[in-house]
Amino acid sequence: MPEIKKYLSLVALGASRDKLAHDLIRAIGRRGCEILECRITPLGDHFSAALLLAGNWSAMGKMESALPGLADHLGLAIQFEHTEPAEPARDFRPYAAEVVAPQQPRLLAELMSFFTEQDVSVQEASVQAYQSGMTGADMCTVHLSLHVPVNQHPQTLRDAFMDVCDDLHADGLLDPIKT
Repeated sequence: MPEIKKYLSLVALGASRDKLAHDLIRAIGRRGCEILECRITPLGDHFSAALLLAGNWSAMGKMESALPGLADHLGLAIQFEHTEPAEPARDFRPYAAEVVAPQQPRLLAELMSFFTEQDVSVQEASVQAYQSGMTGADMCTVHLSLHVPVNQHPQTLRDAFMDVCDDLHADGLLDPIKT
């Protein structure tokens, strides 16, 4: 009989230091957990990680018991919850949107509103602010992973997206993800 897997979503945040990602991942492995998904990124001068762990009942018990001490030892704030793997999206096509625009407070909110109004699900969002090397202007790049309903006409969505980008003084691309 196959072993039943348990799942744990974990989010960690703390002051950045050398080898922090290494130490966190090793600690997870030592307790018998498998990392199914992982996103580690700096946020300002902080370390952040979002992970989906899997393991048998025993490994999950060890992991949960160790988390408070591990958080103290690594200098991290750690939150976790039991979860299940996501169900595959069946009636959607995967798309990617990329927007480059002058930095503006409403940029991400406007893009999220647009896709919500179009019944498009934003699966992942990544935003990076920077200064243009050529002009010194404050700029922003937004990358979005989307689930577009299969009954949505691609060109109609693309045209409406380009109109939103024009309103935001932004350049944008909306293309299918080829996997």
